[in-house]
Amino acid sequence: MNSALRMAMVGVGRIGVHHARRIQELGQSTGACELTAIVDNFQDNAHRVAELLQPSQATEIATFTDVSDLAAAGLTEAAMIASRTDDHHRDALTLIDAGHRVLLEKPLTGSVASAAEFVDYLNADARRSQALMIAFMRRFDRPLLSAKRLLESGRIGRPFKFVSVLEDPVPPPDGYNSPGLLIDMSVHNIDEIMWLLGKAPRSVMSLGANLYNYTITPVVEDLDDAQLNMWFPDGVIGQVQVSRNHAAGYRNETWAFGEAGCIHVGHFQEDPLSVAVEAYGPNGLIERETFALKDYGDDVPVFIKRFGEAYAAELADFVQCCRNNAPFRVTHDDGLRAMRVAEAGSKSIRTEADAASVEYE
Repeated sequence: MNSALRMAMVGVGRIGVHHARRIQELGQSTGACELTAIVDNFQDNAHRVAELLQPSQATEIATFTDVSDLAAAGLTEAAMIASRTDDHHRDALTLIDAGHRVLLEKPLTGSVASAAEFVDYLNADARRSQALMIAFMRRFDRPLLSAKRLLESGRIGRPFKFVSVLEDPVPPPDGYNSPGLLIDMSVHNIDEIMWLLGKAPRSVMSLGANLYNYTITPVVEDLDDAQLNMWFPDGVIGQVQVSRNHAAGYRNETWAFGEAGCIHVGHFQEDPLSVAVEAYGPNGLIERETFALKDYGDDVPVFIKRFGEAYAAELADFVQCCRNNAPFRVTHDDGLRAMRVAEAGSKSIRTEADAASVEYE
C-alpha cells in the first residue's frame, strides 16, 4: 500500500481524543495514515473533536453517530475503537464485516461469553481472523520491553514470581461503564504477566474489598480494591494488585523474581516522566536503565502520562501491519485469554465475609 491508510476514530471520550490525536500525528510525521472520520454516539461530541483537530490537516474529517453509517460512506479502511465497552462487539463486528481492520481498546467485549462468540466468528474465516488487533499497549512500552529482554537473556535466572500493580488515585469519570474491577482494570496486568512469561495460568484466586472510592463516585462497580493470584505451569505464580484507592497518585509497577535476582519496572515517585528498569542480584545492581517519557501535558489522564508513547508505538505497529497486509502480533485470541483469567478471578473473589475469624483466647 503506497497511499495513506484512511482511519476512523470510534468513540472520542477521554482516551479516544488522545488516540485521534496520535492518528493525526502519525500521519503528519510519516504519511502512513490519515484521520478521515470520527464516530461518537453523541453527535455534538464528534463535531467538537473534529473541529478541534481539523485545523491541523487538509483532509476533511467527517463525523458520524453510528459505525454502520461510517462503513456505508466508504471513507475509511481501518479504525481505532474506544467506544463504551458494551458497544465494542457491535462496533468492531460492523466494521470488520465491512472489510475494515480494527484496533480495539480492551476489553474485547462486555462479557467472556460474547467475547468467545466473537472470537469464534472471527476465527471461522481467513480474512476475519486477521482483522482485529487488541490494544494491549504494555507490549509496546519501552521499559517493559527492556524488562522482557533482561528476562529472556537469563540475567535473573529462572523466574518464579511476577507481580504487577495498577492503582488509580481517583474513581472512574461519571458515566463510566465498568464490567467489574478485575475485568476492567486487571486485563492489562494479566496480559503483561502472560506476555513476559510466555505462558497462561492454570488456576486463579482473588481477594477483594470496597474500601474508600466506592463512597465518592456514582459509578457502579463491584469492588474498588482487589488482588488476583495466578498459578502457572512449572510452579510459577503471578500476582496482580488493582485499586481505585491510591489517593497519593498513580502507581504502576512490575516485579519479576528469579533464582538469581529480580527486575523492577516503574515507580511511584515525584517525576512521572521518568521510568527506571532495574535488575538486582545477590551482589547488588546488575543493570539499570532510565527511560524519559514524552510529556503530553497536565490535561491528559494519568495513564497517558505513563503509557502515551506505548499507545503511539502500538498505533504505528497497527498501521504498518495494515499497510503491509501483515498479521497482527496481538490478537483477539490474546484479548479473550486475558478476559477468561479476569473472569475466573472475579468468580473466585473472597471478601472479609469469607475469612476465618481470629480467636485470641
